[in-house]
Amino acid sequence: MQCEEGHPHASIFSDIIIRNHNDFSVCAEGEPGIIQVLSLIPESYPGHSLLTEDRGVIFGEDNCPCGRKGKYFKILGRVKNAELRGCSDTYAAQF
Repeated sequence: MQCEEGHPHASIFSDIIIRNHNDFSVCAEGEPGIIQVLSLIPESYPGHSLLTEDRGVIFGEDNCPCGRKGKYFKILGRVKNAELRGCSDTYAAQF
């Protein structure tokens, strides 16, 4: 969900982690890296943990100027040289 300040927020059913592109360690707040998304709904195992090919940065947690709780972040774009794939990218691959 995007707030009135223009920041996407992770829901209470999800989490977002930003990972360093060199060693996949967790980045500090404000440090850009590769986005990992998790669904917190499955309880038996972390079956919904995806390392994306997108770059992002977490601005903070529970301190967004809009007043909403949770992590808020920005998507910076695709990782350089990321492979185009997925149904939304089939048209772009022709050019």
